Amino acid sequence: MKIRAALDFIILCSRHPLCTCAVLLALWMILRRRSDGSGAAHAVSWTRTRPALLILAAMVFAAFLSTSLWYLLHDGYASDVEAMVTSVSWWVQTGGPLYHAPDADPQYSVLYGPMVYLATGFWLDLLHPSIFAAKLGSLLALYVSVILLYLTIRRLVSGTLAFGMTAVALLLYWTAGTSAMLVRPDPYILAAVCLGLYAAGSSRRIPAVAGAALALGLAVNLKVHAVLYLLPVLTLLDERHGSRATLAALGLGAVAVVAPFALHDGISLLNYLSWIFIGARHGLGLDNLPHLFSRALFFAIPVLVLLSAPGRPADRPWMRRQLVTAWAAGNLMVIVLAMKPGAGQVHLLPLIPINLVFAARLWPAEGMRGLLFPDRGASWRLGAVTVFMIAAVVTGSVSGYRSTRLAASRMENSTAISADIRGILAEHPGRAIGMGYSGDSNYFHLANLRPLLTFSGNPLLIDAVSLMDSRRANRQIPEATLAALDAGVIDLWLVPRGRQPFRLANWYPPHDDVFSAEVRARFSYHYRLEGHSRYFDLWGWDQSAALDGVLTQVSAGSPIATLLE
Repeated sequence: MKIRAALDFIILCSRHPLCTCAVLLALWMILRRRSDGSGAAHAVSWTRTRPALLILAAMVFAAFLSTSLWYLLHDGYASDVEAMVTSVSWWVQTGGPLYHAPDADPQYSVLYGPMVYLATGFWLDLLHPSIFAAKLGSLLALYVSVILLYLTIRRLVSGTLAFGMTAVALLLYWTAGTSAMLVRPDPYILAAVCLGLYAAGSSRRIPAVAGAALALGLAVNLKVHAVLYLLPVLTLLDERHGSRATLAALGLGAVAVVAPFALHDGISLLNYLSWIFIGARHGLGLDNLPHLFSRALFFAIPVLVLLSAPGRPADRPWMRRQLVTAWAAGNLMVIVLAMKPGAGQVHLLPLIPINLVFAARLWPAEGMRGLLFPDRGASWRLGAVTVFMIAAVVTGSVSGYRSTRLAASRMENSTAISADIRGILAEHPGRAIGMGYSGDSNYFHLANLRPLLTFSGNPLLIDAVSLMDSRRANRQIPEATLAALDAGVIDLWLVPRGRQPFRLANWYPPHDDVFSAEVRARFSYHYRLEGHSRYFDLWGWDQSAALDGVLTQVSAGSPIATLLE
């Protein structure tokens, strides 16, 4: 019982790192007042802990690397979005449109920018389409971001401190679960932000401008709001190389933003904007504000502690007023956007490298020995730095462990499910096969392997992630999609075994059904249960029903729809 209570307490602390910091800092202040040690004694004690901190940082790197490699080599996905990104990436790579019109018969588009699909498609094409290839691109982007972050911080502080601060970044990445290593825009955004930070600190103008422009183009083409993460980058560039360099980076960045739409025939800017407007109708979840604000404040502690030093920020050579303004404005605007339903804490991830680089800029400028070890003893700032590191270790390690366990549960039996799908594909050559949806989260992991169908040349008609976004914006499934269902565009649907086809709760509140009664009614009329595999029911299109034409449209209130309810 005592062990269980201790574990519950640690989990509670990991969920509230800012409160944990506050409590620990209060204890620090109480103990400091009772201590007679001088500042020099505290400094010696702090120096002696450096080997232990280096070992801890190395352990963090090893754990993060081993977890990412474990995930890379696993057959399944830890997130539902990954399957959508992978399927659409290969669809585009093989000639399909990336963004269809909102009222078109296929429904698979979302508001992500084109670069995540183009990058994932590149690796799928290079290494042969597979789940491994899709994951590899994201992990390489994450590794590049870590290397660039270390090199950026290393310009400002010692190698030991840069190594430790990069380890802290990995711990903080883990506070958002496994998001930093998934097939999503997030690892690519981290790479773009770290590229921008590294480029802006270059002493040579042309590489600095080119790197910042490339980072801007990549980030905005991953998520349109990612321009906010580049505000501090552009401000750093302006400080080091002047306004002309910043304007040049903005101009070249704008060219990079429009390049995919201008150069790729399958990427429609008009349709992309349509899906952005649909996502803008999701609104904001004000209930998430306290959590997001406290988490962003926790991430900002390294900067806030150093900014608390005496003197005005405008008088400091390493942190001018415009830098502080850009940093604070970027943080606040990102918090607001993270309140969008479906967004959440993952939107705060790119703030982590920005905060650590800004802290590293202030570290030598403020004279850390005098700041943390004043003449009369250790200051509260040393306590704040110490408790922040403790909270980062607790929160990161607990969140990393729990998210890895969750990923393992979501990928359970993925090898057997993959074999089952491949067997179905082999037994039904020449048929258009689609993934049907049904059940709760306990069954959705079956649909996460739907990229295997796309890899085999099957068409994309319905992706639940896109439909969930549409339903949140109060959009119904278009009539063209229903007509495609009637016409048997998908000849064979795979539905989790024993489940009613197309009954799925939305992720978004109020968590109503993604598919209407009319969808289920039309499906029931046009499709028949042909058989079973180990994990799926096989529903085939009934051509005789289509030829009869007895039922071409079923309203939600019709008798057959009522029966299906």
